[in-house]
Amino acid sequence: MHRPPQSRTEDRSTRLPLRLMIITFSILSAIAVISALLAVRLRNLVHATLTLMAFFVALAGLFILLMAEFLAAVQILVYVGAVGILILFAIMLTQQVTGNVKEHIEAHGALWGLAGATAVLLTLLLPAILKTALPLQPVVETIDPSVRALGLNLMAPYTIALQVIALLLTAALLGAVVIAISPEKSEEEKKS
Repeated sequence: MHRPPQSRTEDRSTRLPLRLMIITFSILSAIAVISALLAVRLRNLVHATLTLMAFFVALAGLFILLMAEFLAAVQILVYVGAVGILILFAIMLTQQVTGNVKEHIEAHGALWGLAGATAVLLTLLLPAILKTALPLQPVVETIDPSVRALGLNLMAPYTIALQVIALLLTAALLGAVVIAISPEKSEEEKKS
């Protein structure tokens, strides 16, 4: 009897036993929740940024569990590598900004009110959203889901545009370095 070949999703979903997958998911979720809460609660900006980066790494681990390796790689490269480092550089290059938190909250009261109203609305709508049954339809794989095919589709037709963007980002980085150099330091260097 001829058996049809297993699809790629069936082959990939059997990599880890279910119990190990649940344990890994629980650990990564706990790390993500704890590091996200610490990122919001810590007063030291450097520590908050480091815990935010830990959250991004845990999220990348969850992407790997979902068999989305490309998203995990992008998560590490873009959020941990670029955004996290950018925030750390911004903290190191700016002077200590101190201000009264109460004045900040009073100045942005409308924004806080809107955020609270949105949270209440989502809380009220959540039971209705969860009870709504979605029709289950089979997933039809129309394209090759490999990272190689994705890279070829992204890079091949847009090679010139990517090179222009690389030059633009390099110019922006050089401009940021020039702006970050304080005039007092350059005057002191001229005198010595």
